[in-house]
Parts: sequence; structure tokens; C-alpha cells
Amino acid sequence: MKIYYYGHSLYTRGKPLPAHVEWLRRHGFLVVSLSPAYPEHLRELGEKSIHIPLPDGLLTREVIDEVMRAKGCVVGYAKQRKPVLTHCNAGRNRAALVTGLAYADLAEMPGSVALKHVRTIRPNSLANEHFAAFLERYRPPPSP
Repeated sequence: MKIYYYGHSLYTRGKPLPAHVEWLRRHGFLVVSLSPAYPEHLRELGEKSIHIPLPDGLLTREVIDEVMRAKGCVVGYAKQRKPVLTHCNAGRNRAALVTGLAYADLAEMPGSVALKHVRTIRPNSLANEHFAAFLERYRPPPSP
């Protein structure tokens, strides 16, 4: 299975196939599905699979709220040093945005640096200019 690793237990890819479910389970992944349609086979993962459908377009207030909710799920699990696979249809826009935001939080770095990191790992990421601009302006919350 082709996946991209960003550090801090963060991974992305396009839609996982039914054949990937056992591998994801065996390795303890939390799967965060951002595609509008939830792949039925991911339901087999039970609570280790979360569906937060996001559109790949403009970032309205409602969409930003859902993006940040997805980021919170990813960060919470990754902080336990457990692997998180974030996916959308191709793994390049929605998954890259949520992963970039989570990476910024976990690495305690500005979104502009996280954007460069994400594009170094997967050069075609964040073609959606609204997503790229949002990540570039992002500042992680201060550490407690």
C-alpha cells in the first residue's frame, strides 16, 4: 500500500482499498476519512475509523470548523505516538491540509513551514489554493 509519512505518526494516501483494512488494523492505525462518501469497508475498523466529509473547494466558516475538528482527532491520536492515516479521494488536498495542520501543531511550527514540509513529502499536494493559503497562515496554539 502506497502511503506517505510526514513524521509525528502522520500518514496520508488516497482512498484505502478493502484489502488494506487488515493491515491498518494490525498496525493500530486510526483512519480519518475526509472524502464526501465514506468507504463502506472502513466501517470494519469500528472506532478506529472516523468520517468527517470535507468539500475540496472554498473554506467557509463551516468547512473550517470541520477541518479543525478533523485536525483535533488526528493530533489527539498522534500525540499518543499511534499512527494516523488521513485520506480523501487522492490524498492530495483535504488529507494534506489536515495533516499539515496537525504536523504544525505536533512539531510546534508555523503553517508556512508545515506547508513546505508537506510539499517536500508529496510535491503535488495542496493544489487547492485556498487550502494552501489557509495552512500557510496557520499558527499552532501555544504549548501548555
